[in-house]
Amino acid sequence: MKQIFVVLALFFSIIITAQQKQDFNYKQTSLLKVIKDFQSKNDISFSFATDVIEDIQITINVKQVTWIDFLQLLEYETGLLFKKISDTQIIITPINSEYIEALDGVIILGYVTNGIDKKNDGSIAVDNKRLGILPGMLNTDISQSIQLIPGVSTLDESATGIQIRGGSPDQNLVLYDNIKLFNTGHFYGMFSLFNPFATDKATIYRSGTSARYGDRISGILDISSGNKIHENTKGGFEIDGLSLNGFVKTKLSDKTGLYIFARRSYADLIQSPTYSSYVDKIFTNFGVARDRNGNILQLETDDDFSPETSNNKFSFADINTKLILKPNDKNSIEVSALYTRNRLDFDFNGGDEVLVDSLITQNKGLSFNWKHKTTEKQKEQISAYYSEYNSFYQNDELKDETEDGNLDLSEINIRENNIVDVGVNFTSYRQITESQRLTLGYQLSYTDLDVTISKEEPFDSEKEILEQDDYNLKNALFGEYAIELKNKGLINSGIRLVHYSSLNKFLIEPRINFEYPISKRIRAKIAFEKRNQPISQLIEFNHTELRLENNLWRLSDNIQYPLLSSNQISGGFLYHYRNLNIDIDAYYKELKGLTTFTNGFSNPLENLEEGESTIKGIDILLKYKLSNYKVWLGYTFNDITFQFPNLTDTPSKFPGNNDITHQFRISNALKLNNWQFALGWQIRTGNPITPVNSYEIKTDADGEAAGVVNFGSINSTRLPSFHRLDASILYDFSIKNLDAQLGISFLNIYNRVKPLNIIYKAERKPLDDGGIAIEGTTGSTPEELEIILEQVIQKFSLGFTPNLSLKLFF
Repeated sequence: MKQIFVVLALFFSIIITAQQKQDFNYKQTSLLKVIKDFQSKNDISFSFATDVIEDIQITINVKQVTWIDFLQLLEYETGLLFKKISDTQIIITPINSEYIEALDGVIILGYVTNGIDKKNDGSIAVDNKRLGILPGMLNTDISQSIQLIPGVSTLDESATGIQIRGGSPDQNLVLYDNIKLFNTGHFYGMFSLFNPFATDKATIYRSGTSARYGDRISGILDISSGNKIHENTKGGFEIDGLSLNGFVKTKLSDKTGLYIFARRSYADLIQSPTYSSYVDKIFTNFGVARDRNGNILQLETDDDFSPETSNNKFSFADINTKLILKPNDKNSIEVSALYTRNRLDFDFNGGDEVLVDSLITQNKGLSFNWKHKTTEKQKEQISAYYSEYNSFYQNDELKDETEDGNLDLSEINIRENNIVDVGVNFTSYRQITESQRLTLGYQLSYTDLDVTISKEEPFDSEKEILEQDDYNLKNALFGEYAIELKNKGLINSGIRLVHYSSLNKFLIEPRINFEYPISKRIRAKIAFEKRNQPISQLIEFNHTELRLENNLWRLSDNIQYPLLSSNQISGGFLYHYRNLNIDIDAYYKELKGLTTFTNGFSNPLENLEEGESTIKGIDILLKYKLSNYKVWLGYTFNDITFQFPNLTDTPSKFPGNNDITHQFRISNALKLNNWQFALGWQIRTGNPITPVNSYEIKTDADGEAAGVVNFGSINSTRLPSFHRLDASILYDFSIKNLDAQLGISFLNIYNRVKPLNIIYKAERKPLDDGGIAIEGTTGSTPEELEIILEQVIQKFSLGFTPNLSLKLFF
């Protein structure tokens, strides 16, 4: 009886809401603004492609009409279709348009928040222009926004170190307008490479990946800058605590459009409080180091960096352009280009030595995309891309080698990594019946990669240099068959056949995704995929004077660097009723081809060893919307286990370096008239690290004091848990004919700073280089030498970070 009463109460509340009468008065107002105003006053949410409505201006003056009548008026005024898909959700589409097809797969609008929707193929669609306010953020940064999705996170608070369901960042495939990217961040990855103005839409896969995606074993992030030719020129400008940003979208003719996006930092001219907070995080690497019993280690924990003893100069810039041609209804051509550049110069005066770092990274990209509509049921697509990545890192150490009171260049370390990747894709889409689709494709790509690692000591006339140039030619065929069931379920199966020349192997990668509605409110889902990756990053750090950790890309060769492969199965349930979403997804992954150099162990491992990993996890999302207020909670459980059988004095299984057992996040957003407020809190388990069992000062072969260390089991202890509180406030207003927005945000409001990672710089030195023989041995082999701990480097979390922004649009 109680349940019947609740259902009846909800039913009548919907009827009453629909029958409530309101006044609507708009004069030459953008439809987008009208919709946002309507959503703020009614418990209704809209889903639409922003390009469809952003050029539409309306004038309406009606009094005492219901919202249903008002929507009918909007349909008449705009020529658009306002389709009701639930009591609180409306889809806006042009009649008989490709946009209807694009939205057909959406099963939950506002899956996490406005602009983040869930599709029935398991992917998550992000519409950047529809994204609402997010805690701690002033712009819709795609790399930060997707971290609200359970199972997507970073261990170092960066925008680019994204881990999807336990995979490392280099295991994610990132595409921008079909350009494959090998670097996605500015300023050591703290800021996203993607200009918020230049990211129109994105598709994210955590599992059940489409067969058209390959070459990576973790997540997919596919970003588009848009494809609409605007009737009127549009533009915008933004300034915040880090950079200046602007864009223009203009029509060159009725069939041609041009986009230009540009951004540049100004920290090399003026250093804001926002920039200073990030500088402290990146360069402050010292702290009290202890053994597992809490005893303080009497050694150098870093070079005692401080702003007074150092100088840093940082700048970044990026530019994106796009040319759109639509000669007729059957053809569309897009040409995109991007260029990004980072430069970081840093020097530190440590008293008796000066350290100088210089890091330059850049991306260049160009893509061509042609879509042709052969018939109403047949489409073809040809795309080609060029991608280039360059990284050059030099570290100089200056000391008074000649004891004449002047500093001499005593050591030079260089790390250089260059990649050129070119490819072409052919894809055919066939609508067999109204509910069945077939996709077939072929991909060809060539990757050339070179690495240079060198160390030079001018006064000793010693120079070590390693140069390697590798290439890989990829040929891939893929097919995908999808059938939509009558009850809005979906079976999507695919297969990918690929050959990598660097491995001389043919590989088969099956994919399947199944979604089935058990009832109107509950959907069951299951997915399986097998994937391979012929390229990965190694972390070369421990035995040099480099301050910044340097990741180098290497191609798999099945000798030193094995092929990465994974099998993943996932399944769960999705509950949706009115304004409540509950999503539970469990997954199991097996990874093969890991190495001790590609996973960044905190303690130095002397030999390159191959291993495996198993990942078990559960992602839970709960989201509720009440009028202008939204709250969403995300929880992830992970159990990541490494197995490296050839490591000595190591358990057969131990926690992975990225094993974050528990992660919880709660976010709130409230809209009041022109104001938007967001508050979010997150907490997670601390990173696993290797403890120091014992540390003893001994005399080395040169008669000098040296610290001998004995490490405990790998990753057998953890750092303190991480948590922080973030907030944002936005205010929308107008200045004459300009729309404007003022924003302020705060990261880590209560300024809790804790170590996120610890790295030990230690090695077994030969006796003629200050080594120490293990007691009872001659020290003639590496195994008979003590491990000497030279330095402990601690990576800390970001402190209190304010930011302020102003945006203007025309």
